[in-house]
Amino acid sequence: MSDTLGDFMRYARAFQEAFATDDWARVEILFDDDIVWGAGGPGLPPGTGYLARGRSNASAAVKKSCDMYDRRFDRREPIPTSGPVAIPGGVHLEWVVTYTREGLPPIVVRGEEWDLFRDGKLVMHYECIHNGAEFAAFLSEHDAALLPVR
Repeated sequence: MSDTLGDFMRYARAFQEAFATDDWARVEILFDDDIVWGAGGPGLPPGTGYLARGRSNASAAVKKSCDMYDRRFDRREPIPTSGPVAIPGGVHLEWVVTYTREGLPPIVVRGEEWDLFRDGKLVMHYECIHNGAEFAAFLSEHDAALLPVR
C-alpha cells in the first residue's frame, strides 16, 4: 500500500524542481502511464481549462501551462492554505499562488487540487482555479508588461 502523503510530497518537490530547471522529466517519471491531468474553474475564459490523458500529454500540458502563465512573472510564491489532507487514494490541497512582476501590483490566484495515486504514481491531478476570471483579466490588462509567453 502506498503512502499517499509521502507520494504527494515527492511529487510536489519534483514539480518545484522541474519548474526551477524546466526539466519536466523529473515530474513525468512520477506519472502513471494512464494519468489524467486537468484544470478548470468557474469564470475561466473559453479554452483556458484543459484535460490531458497519458504521461507525455500530461507532461506537455504542465509545461505549457507554466510557460503561458507562471513564467510571465518575475516570481511565483505558492502557499498551501489547507492541507495536504489525505483522502481515499490521494490528497486534497487548497492553495494560493502570489505572482509578482516588477512595476505591477501582485496578483493572487486561489485554488485547490485533488491528486490520486496508485502504486506511488500520480494517476489523476485536477485543479480548480477559484478566481480564474480575475486572473485572466489581470493577464489581459497587463499583457504588454508581462514577460512574453514561451
